[in-house]
Amino acid sequence: MGRASALFNGVGEQTLISRVSPTARQREFLQTSWNDLAKHLKVSLKAKHGYSITTWLQGSYKYGTLIKPVHPGEDYDVDLGVYFEWGKGEGIEPTADQLRRWVQHELVDYGVQCADVSSVAEPPKERCSRASYQYQFHIDTPVYHLNTNTDKRRLACLTKGWEASDPKAFYKWFRDARTGGEREQLRRLVRYLKAWAALSFDDIPDSRPSSIFLTVLATEAYPDIGLALLLGVPDDDALISIIRTVHGRLNENRRVQNLATEAEEDLNRMSDEAWTAFLPRLDALLDVAERAAEAADEGAAALIWSEAFSFLMPLPNVDEVELVDERTSRALMQLPDIDIAVYTGSGEQRRFVTNHRNQVAGVAKGCTLVFTIANPHIVPQFATVEWTVRNKGLAADASSDLGHRRIGMRLLRAEERTRYLGTHHMDCIIRVNGQVYAARRVPVTIRDVQHHIHAPARPSYTRLSMKRRR
Repeated sequence: MGRASALFNGVGEQTLISRVSPTARQREFLQTSWNDLAKHLKVSLKAKHGYSITTWLQGSYKYGTLIKPVHPGEDYDVDLGVYFEWGKGEGIEPTADQLRRWVQHELVDYGVQCADVSSVAEPPKERCSRASYQYQFHIDTPVYHLNTNTDKRRLACLTKGWEASDPKAFYKWFRDARTGGEREQLRRLVRYLKAWAALSFDDIPDSRPSSIFLTVLATEAYPDIGLALLLGVPDDDALISIIRTVHGRLNENRRVQNLATEAEEDLNRMSDEAWTAFLPRLDALLDVAERAAEAADEGAAALIWSEAFSFLMPLPNVDEVELVDERTSRALMQLPDIDIAVYTGSGEQRRFVTNHRNQVAGVAKGCTLVFTIANPHIVPQFATVEWTVRNKGLAADASSDLGHRRIGMRLLRAEERTRYLGTHHMDCIIRVNGQVYAARRVPVTIRDVQHHIHAPARPSYTRLSMKRRR
């Protein structure tokens, strides 16, 4: 157990938690942006409409479970609640629609003044307005009435009027569920589950579980880890326990109650059709967790977890991975060699520059790399070949481009463009019936250079041999 714990939240340069969490620089920009918007709304709305205005940061940012966007074009989501305060009997009350129109107008005005705001959504959403910023994030501004006599809150909806909602109560419930190191681990576990959800439902977005849905499930399942919590449980073991509990619970009863409110609120808002499509993905996640729990070593566990976390899951710092039969100590297949052809330009202007094998020690940005298995005869007839790009660095983070994956039956070739300076990886993984037989990690170092590029000396490789359990 705990075979891949160092790759989940260890001290290495690349861990799963570091790859899914915003960087310090990104958090600073988010904090500055929402603070500036909050100040503007509080001053301007009070001056124009006379009500005391408060704001409350809510959602994943507030809970400490915010994750990076995992695909280019996606945004960070920050929720900034705007509260109009008045008590009972204080004159004619504004309607929910009026509050929404007031806040929408102020957002539009602020967007004109703030160079970092790229657009304000028009029309606004049913439950919030949205200001989109440069650098791939947006701020949603749900609007509430805070009754100063009763301390009760209600959400102003665009067409449906008032809706009972108290995000502050949910935050307190989550904050108080665990303390100290357990709370920090729970936050990491929620982020792992959110990363899985962000990657696993591209083709069926209606079945993607919401953040609050996963947060409640993980929080309620956390105590099931048991007495081992007293001694500390590695993140991968804790995640396996959470997945088992959640899988069993949701197959018994799909309802997930919001325990922070007295009202009967089911956080599972999927339709019957979406729920039916969700369950097989949950089954697949459980299968990954069970196989990772039985993995013989770190490399085997990491490759299994990569089925759920794709390019977000870091792999051990090795160049080659082979599967060894425990009885004979022989590799089940020969390791693939990867030839990499480098081209500049595109289309009719594309020009061949040079070839590399198993690594690219220096290549310029904007080149095309063609990766080909040089010994295709070793690939079994019905094997699947995965080509996974794992990017890293500030530029990749800023573009939400941490990688991607292509999978195909005997997919012997893949083509990529070089975009970000630094060393990244193309991982070629060969599986037979889901079992990893061999893998080749191809480091690609992108430099600020002009071509011509000379072929590097043949490197000394590090090999990882994994034993197959029977």
